[in-house]
Amino acid sequence: MSVRLRYKVSVAVSSTSAEENDLGNSKFEIVDDTPSEGGSWKTTVAALATDVIDLDNIASAKFLTLRMAPKDPTQTMLAIGVSLNGGPALMVVPVGAAKEAHFLISSAGITSLSLANTQVGAVPVDVTIGVAGD
Repeated sequence: MSVRLRYKVSVAVSSTSAEENDLGNSKFEIVDDTPSEGGSWKTTVAALATDVIDLDNIASAKFLTLRMAPKDPTQTMLAIGVSLNGGPALMVVPVGAAKEAHFLISSAGITSLSLANTQVGAVPVDVTIGVAGD
């Protein structure tokens, strides 16, 4: 399916939860009207499993987002290993007490994606995948 890519990111860092000292805000929005292929879908990675994700017939992804959260919201997810193109896994974890973890990359030539939920004590994790590419 032909897609238009648009994304927004907003990150704020402060010294306390009351935001007493603003240590920096980063906000940006990117729009790419170059026609490309892509889409968004959801999958579940079982506990103690590794899944190779079909990139929905995209030969080469240029933008990839992952939103990961425990299937059961009362549980806490552990690190998920994200591997691009068969390379070493990057361990993605929720920040602090957050229940969700996020991964975003703008790149060229992403041809394969695998997700490893293999740590002892792992719980099933829902993953929402957004991808655009050629």
